[in-house]
Amino acid sequence: MIAIPVLLSSQCSYPTKSKTSKEPQIQIHFISDEYEETKKIPSALLESKDLLLILAELSKKEDPSMRFISTNRTEEIMEVNGKRNSWSEGWVVYVNEERVDGVQMKRGVRVSPSDKIEIRYEAVERVFGRPTP
Repeated sequence: MIAIPVLLSSQCSYPTKSKTSKEPQIQIHFISDEYEETKKIPSALLESKDLLLILAELSKKEDPSMRFISTNRTEEIMEVNGKRNSWSEGWVVYVNEERVDGVQMKRGVRVSPSDKIEIRYEAVERVFGRPTP
């Protein structure tokens, strides 16, 4: 018979981390009738980042797969995970329940972990192909 030493839990002491000490994160919630997902981007608590740059980085990683249209004046999300804008519906960006249009995105919208960011696929009105507020 071979004796195997066993450590009792009272003999071991490991530092424990609480699950509440997570790094702050900027959360972006994508919502459509076929797709719902939340993306989390690490960020310092008081740090703000440009929303367009965050979306471009997610697009570059294809997480989720996104396509933008970019002109001198505006930015617009055209497609997320294969769900494309149409003449009557499209991807709309909201920050803290306020709609953010493409011109505001182009000028720069700063977001931080305390902001509520949603990108929803919903009914839109378009004039000459551009959504109207």
